[in-house]
Amino acid sequence: MSRVLTVIPQAWGAQALEAALGAAQQVSAGEGFAAVLICSQSSAQDAELATRAGARQVYQSVHAALGECDEPQVLVAAVAEALRAIPRLGGEVPLVLLPPGPQGEELAALLADSLDGQAVGRCVVLRFEGDALLAERTAWGGRMRVSLQVNRGPAFACLRAGRALFNIEASADIFTIELHGHLPKALTLDKRESGQRLPPLEGAKLVVSGGRGVNEQGFALLEQLALSLGGTLGGSLPAVDAGMVPVMRQVGVSGKFVSPHIYVAVGISGTLQHLAGVSLESCIVAINQDPDADIFKVANLGIVAPWEALLPALLDELR
Repeated sequence: MSRVLTVIPQAWGAQALEAALGAAQQVSAGEGFAAVLICSQSSAQDAELATRAGARQVYQSVHAALGECDEPQVLVAAVAEALRAIPRLGGEVPLVLLPPGPQGEELAALLADSLDGQAVGRCVVLRFEGDALLAERTAWGGRMRVSLQVNRGPAFACLRAGRALFNIEASADIFTIELHGHLPKALTLDKRESGQRLPPLEGAKLVVSGGRGVNEQGFALLEQLALSLGGTLGGSLPAVDAGMVPVMRQVGVSGKFVSPHIYVAVGISGTLQHLAGVSLESCIVAINQDPDADIFKVANLGIVAPWEALLPALLDELR
């Protein structure tokens, strides 16, 4: 059996299928891999795609209770049962690849916990060196890379490697595994109005953030600026701790990661913990009255001025 397996929930759609197959192709480097399709009913089309992508074994793992369920907390029980039914290779380190993305990363972590494996998470490089699995992950918002070596499997990871290439004449052994284990109930969501009139940080093209150097009056001006520019509001950890901005708008290593076209940082010193939450691709505009602030080392545009003078003038100009 191949030492690379890719697990693909049918409910995640064709894009997840092709992304997972592309990752398996890259890591297996022509040696072939196994594909585990998690579904409520067998799909000859998905099995054929996996075969044409280079899978040498395709396991259609069927659980009638899955339906259209796509939540990792429910899928983990079905996937774990399927993987337990598949033989492992003796001394080699098996790698289980999940489709890249937040759901895949969550399912990878849940499976590692359930099957006593190693959670490797979102990787930019995955390769075997002998029996060891070598992985690289980005850290601090892409500003650093962390190298990992896994000597005891199974390892669970995600890798974004582009779409798969398909070979019309490929062949594979196709198996069907009937799953009967109990599945946990899907989570129920209680939706409430947040009272926020600004868009969420996720997906925003422009984010205006305030830090320790901005008070309550300043955040009112920042909110006006964000609305005027068609963006949204964020804040650093000190601003959240001071109650100037809700925790749902915190940017940084302990908050949210944002990737806007423009990131306006007002009164933010520029610690690594905060910058880890801002994409390297974002254009950073820094406003700070301290000319030695670290934020100016990474800013595309820096303005040394007190926000009390600059923000009202900027809003007047926008009006």
